[in-house]
Formats: sequence, structure tokens, C-alpha cells
Amino acid sequence: MIQASVIIPAFNAEQYIEATIASATQQTHCALEIIVVDDRSTDATAAIVARIARDDPRVSLLALPRNGGPSVARNTGILAARGTWIALLDADDSFLPDRLATLIGLGVEQDADMVADNLWLVDQATGAQMPMLPEGALPAPVRIDLPEFIARNISTPDAPRRNYGFLKPLIRRDFLMRNAIRYDETVRFAEDFALYVECLRAGAGWWLHPTPLYRYLVRADSLTQVQTTGDLDVLRRRQRLLLAEACAAGDTAFAALLRRHLRTIDRCYYYRGFTDELKARAPRAALGYLFASADSPLLVAQEGARQLPLILRKALRGGYRGAAA
Repeated sequence: MIQASVIIPAFNAEQYIEATIASATQQTHCALEIIVVDDRSTDATAAIVARIARDDPRVSLLALPRNGGPSVARNTGILAARGTWIALLDADDSFLPDRLATLIGLGVEQDADMVADNLWLVDQATGAQMPMLPEGALPAPVRIDLPEFIARNISTPDAPRRNYGFLKPLIRRDFLMRNAIRYDETVRFAEDFALYVECLRAGAGWWLHPTPLYRYLVRADSLTQVQTTGDLDVLRRRQRLLLAEACAAGDTAFAALLRRHLRTIDRCYYYRGFTDELKARAPRAALGYLFASADSPLLVAQEGARQLPLILRKALRGGYRGAAA
């Protein structure tokens, strides 16, 4: 029996993919398969995976006929999976050796639909790593519900990456199939966040283990760092629908949480649009973002202040692109 299907969407990941696959093949006490979905890479990613697959029957390559984005690649992998658990792994990240066995054990013990762990955040430039949740923040495994998940996606200046949307849970395949939950293939940013919200809305029992067993590479050029106003607007619209449902249900506490989260998204959206239009030498369009709402001037100023250290660090390297929290 296959306990876990490791799904690795990959696009131009030749620099990382071999080590990423190795971290999955080296899992202890877990029967698994590894499905790499190549999203029409233009480098040697597919060739590297094909070579590994020839020597290890647990590894398979699915090559997409055209580039569809991370949501399409993940859905393709999920549909091909045979394991009890779907284990998400990005092509530049890695597992610690006992990750799958530890999380599956927790999932079975708690009869959970989703299980995740703390993350090691690894800085690509320096190699330095730190846990997303500091030691002592989570003394024992805990269950996450939808309000808690939204609350933990509202960043603070002192902890900009302490964000549950970065988590990479194992999800029971039969839960996804039973509830017809898939990645939204129109989304190329925060697609994990959107999927996790749908799972929790469908009643998923999600448990979080305090030990960091997933190494998350923090890259300046990742999709998380270079989202567009269109990406952010999709997220804004999704959250507004969720807010409308909370208001209709009379859930005032959850609605207040959603408004706080929406404010952080709006802050990034208006700042992104304002700065992009300035760079494009379109002052009128930039002013359209700056004065789009009563709150937008303040939100642009707040995000500008938050981004200032990054701007200064990158100024000598010839360019800057802002990042949402």
C-alpha cells in the first residue's frame, strides 16, 4: 500500500530538482511514490527527472504539453496519485528524513484530514535558516480551524514570514476526492492558501506539529515574491466572498478577522499597482491606485515603509519588486 504520494510541480528547476527528489526518496518508514509534474520547462528539469525515474521505480515524470502554472501542475499530480496521503513538495524545497512518517503518525492518531509541520525558512542568499514558528511558540500539536488559519495569515512587522499560508500539509486523498476540492487553475499566487481555505470550509480536521521538518527555500525570484496586481486582486475577491458569507451567517468575530486580513491584501495590492505604474512612467494610472479608496493613500504609505529596508538593500543591484505578506 502506498502511504504517501509526493507531488512535486516543477518549472525550470534544474538547479534544485535532484536534491528535492532525494529528500523524498530518503524518507524513513514510509511507502511512497514521487510524482514530478514538469510544467513545460525550458531547461534540463525533465531530463534530470527522467534519469532519476529510470533508476528508482518510485519516481515518475508527468510532462505537461503546455505551461499551465502551479495549480494545473498540482492538480495533475493529485489526479495521478495513488497514496492515502497527498504530500506537497515544491521543486526547490526539501523534506527532513522522518517528516512523512511523523506526520502520518499524527494524522492517524488524530483521525485528521490534514497534517502539517513547522517550517525551516532557508535564505537562499546566505544559507541561514530559522524556524517559521520560534521554539516554544507551539509546545504540542494543535488543531487549526478556519478562523485560526486566517488569523495566522495576518503578518506583523516583527514576524513578516510567520504565516500559515506557507505551510505544506499532507492531505488525505479521499478527503479531496469526496469533497471535489482541487486547486483553482486560474490562480498563480496564493494557490495553496485558497486550497487550504476550501478544505477547512469543507470541515477538514487539520493538525499542526511543532517540529520543523520541511525546508522552505526563501528566494527573491519566487512567485510568492513577485506577485502581480492581478494575482492580488483574485485573492481580494475570494476573501470578499468569504466575508460576505460570514456576514450573512452573523459570524461577527470571523468577519472582523477577514476584514483585518483583507486590509493586508489591499495594502499590498494598492502599493504594487502604484509602484508598477510609476516604474512604467504612467503617473495617471499610479495616482489611480493611490487614490482608489479612502484608505488607499494610508495603505500605500504603510507598505512603502514596510518595504523600505528591502528597497535599500536591493538599490545597488539595479531593481526592486515588492512582496506581499
